[in-house]
Amino acid sequence: MGTHMRASAWGAKSVAKKKAVGQRGSWFATVDGIELPCAHRRWAKKNWPHYHDPFKPTENGPSASKILKYVQAIKDEKQVILTNDDEHLDDEGELTGFTRLNYIAIYGVENVSFDPDAGLKFTITKRLFELR
Repeated sequence: MGTHMRASAWGAKSVAKKKAVGQRGSWFATVDGIELPCAHRRWAKKNWPHYHDPFKPTENGPSASKILKYVQAIKDEKQVILTNDDEHLDDEGELTGFTRLNYIAIYGVENVSFDPDAGLKFTITKRLFELR
């Protein structure tokens, strides 16, 4: 069994928000000692509950091993932390990166797939825990 969190582990009626802690440059954050992958709200808000990050290659972008570790964590945990982010754009208006502003919630996910040409896709199933 993975390290993913279940509502029953924390109490399904939890009212208090959980605290997520991450580090600059990391694609993960920790909640109650468990590291979970973060997902940018940008890639879900247009077609909710379907998430699609196209992972367009950028100069000095992430390594293939960093991307694959991240995708595997989403597949294994079946959960992500959805984040609000400041978007960085180049002179042509193309997205070049993000700065995390805050954590929204932990969501369950399914149907996770990754293809270097199509990007990362999954379906958000339900909101599990509120975050602060």
